[in-house]
Amino acid sequence: MKKLSIRRLSLHLIRPLSSFLLFSLSPLLPFSSIAQAFNDIEWYDVDSLLSVLPGKEGEERVQTLNFLAASLSFEDKTESEYYALKALGLAEELNDLEGVASACRNLGRKEFYDGNYPQALNHYQESLKIFEQKGNRRQIAQLLEDIATTHFFAGNYDETFEIINKAIHVYREKKEDGNTVGSVRDTMTIFSRLGLPYRNIGRSDISLRIYLNYLDVGKVNKFEITDMMVHHGLVAMCYYEVGKPDSALHFFRMSNNYPDANMSIRAMKHTNYLRMALIYNTLGETDTVIRLLTQSYAWFSERGYLRQSQLAARQLGEVYLALNRATDAENHFLHSESLLKEMIDRKSYYRYDSLKYIVSWGSDLYLPFPKKQVKEVINKEAIDLYDQMYRFYLGKNQLRKAMNYLVACSDAKDTLRMLARNRESIEIQTKYETERKDTEILTLYQQNELKEMQLRQNRWFLLGLGGIIILIILLAVILIRQSRLRATHEKLIIQQKLLRSQMNPHFLFNSLASIQNFMIKEKDGLAANYLSKFSKLVRNILDSSVEEVVPLNEEMTTIENYLDLQKIRFPDKFDYVIDIDPDIDPESVMVPPMLAQPFIENAIEHGIKHKVEKGKIDIRIARLSDCTIFEVEDDGVGREKAQEIIEKQDKGHKSLATKLTQERIAVLNRKSKKKITLEIIDLKDDEGNAKGTLVRFEIPC
Repeated sequence: MKKLSIRRLSLHLIRPLSSFLLFSLSPLLPFSSIAQAFNDIEWYDVDSLLSVLPGKEGEERVQTLNFLAASLSFEDKTESEYYALKALGLAEELNDLEGVASACRNLGRKEFYDGNYPQALNHYQESLKIFEQKGNRRQIAQLLEDIATTHFFAGNYDETFEIINKAIHVYREKKEDGNTVGSVRDTMTIFSRLGLPYRNIGRSDISLRIYLNYLDVGKVNKFEITDMMVHHGLVAMCYYEVGKPDSALHFFRMSNNYPDANMSIRAMKHTNYLRMALIYNTLGETDTVIRLLTQSYAWFSERGYLRQSQLAARQLGEVYLALNRATDAENHFLHSESLLKEMIDRKSYYRYDSLKYIVSWGSDLYLPFPKKQVKEVINKEAIDLYDQMYRFYLGKNQLRKAMNYLVACSDAKDTLRMLARNRESIEIQTKYETERKDTEILTLYQQNELKEMQLRQNRWFLLGLGGIIILIILLAVILIRQSRLRATHEKLIIQQKLLRSQMNPHFLFNSLASIQNFMIKEKDGLAANYLSKFSKLVRNILDSSVEEVVPLNEEMTTIENYLDLQKIRFPDKFDYVIDIDPDIDPESVMVPPMLAQPFIENAIEHGIKHKVEKGKIDIRIARLSDCTIFEVEDDGVGREKAQEIIEKQDKGHKSLATKLTQERIAVLNRKSKKKITLEIIDLKDDEGNAKGTLVRFEIPC
């Protein structure tokens, strides 16, 4: 049986099972012929599964029960739990550990879709322990993504980022056959998961880079068409959120240029019209706004998409109200109200259940909307609509209607507050459960030493202890905050100093003078080439000075431009070679910017500059299991000889750039568990004479 997969916008869920499991269910009818949504989770035709279940025994029966539990996890919590518990009981009887782990995972799924995040995490952690015992690295990565997904919906973004990075690390591990645990798509998918959390904390600029990189890799690797269309829309939304409406509209048009290969693409095009209308409204193009909203409303309302048609109707009402067309505005507000009531009654965005298997919003490409999220979104829309209608009828002096909508708005706010309180309670409970699980793991590694510390205490002692703990936590929070502020301040100072050192005035002057010389000698081609390199170098230095990490390919472009310009200053003085390990993907490997540049400058200015014959600079980038090795080697006169020359020429000279780089590494290391290391080696020949310098960085992955 061919299994459907589902991809989430922020976090990746369940991956395919082994080919043996799929083969054992080959008589079943796949959903892929009907559905467009849910690209990376397990779900199957439930009727087909039920038809083959009586003929299954042993581990095959466990697998079929687990498939039923997975397929029903977002449809029917009670039924999903029933089959998961049946699978768990049978797997325990058979000592089928992977069957037990899958059942625990399914119990976690059904709790996740029902909004019970702490319980979901408990089940996921049990499943993770078993897969770790079995050494199943791919399942471990998938469980980590399940856990990260749960933390995201619980509002724990710090945990989300940390766990996603763990999953990425597992996917990048090498197997015995030399291949990585995860494919290119696996790695890019989980990088894409970082996009939504970053948008939610106001860093759409980071999300934009993630999504653009996803499109580049997806184009090369021919990712699925609906997936690519959705990511064009994500890029458009990020451009809008960072204040670039023209770029946003451009990518929306690119998204809508995809052929109508399936119903999902047709639905997403009309959702894009809704989003484009918001942008055109800010640009004051009212006629275009009305056309797009009318087109979107007609398409969605005819097919039973309640959420999009309700939004389009309300926005049309607002546009007509701004144009003083009160009758048109009222009609659309009333249409919007009718659709909203239908959503509230159905507790769904759709009039027909079959519509949820079609991508129509974007995030439904990855997983079904959790029930708790649906309730919150519907009530938020109710508040916006009822408030708008209250003010509309108040302006028309129809006080009775205005009062009715004011009461309805107040009721919606009360409902949303109740949901928010429940959500906040769940967030706190989830954090507590996470900390409790972390404590259990730590206890296991420390041979259960902490268990002996659970002593009975009276109420007053517990109250006093609780007060002390609160004071300690407050003090720790204050100290951590001060430490972070101090680190941020140090980072800014070092960035400013480093930028000044990198923008060496002699280097800039000599580069421009050389370009001018080419122009005077009518070497226009050379002048244009080097002017382009010079402008790119300056732009890259300015851009990189405010980023903590950049893709390796951008860093190497900056270094190459710098070296080419230095060769203008010192013609026929040196050659350089850049060697990158073929196992490294320069677009996905991230490194701190401009770490090597000060040492390349030292190699030229103090090593090769004072050498009689032509010198050479070798730049090498290699990959180990847990770090990237970055080496700069020159065959200059060596540090000792260079220092002697410097002291004769300028006794007060200090290596400012090198010192700043060391300070910068110290600041970066304070923020990370894995440290960047720097090693400077004086190279000697067999007779002990200096033959150059080697600088080596080890940058953790």
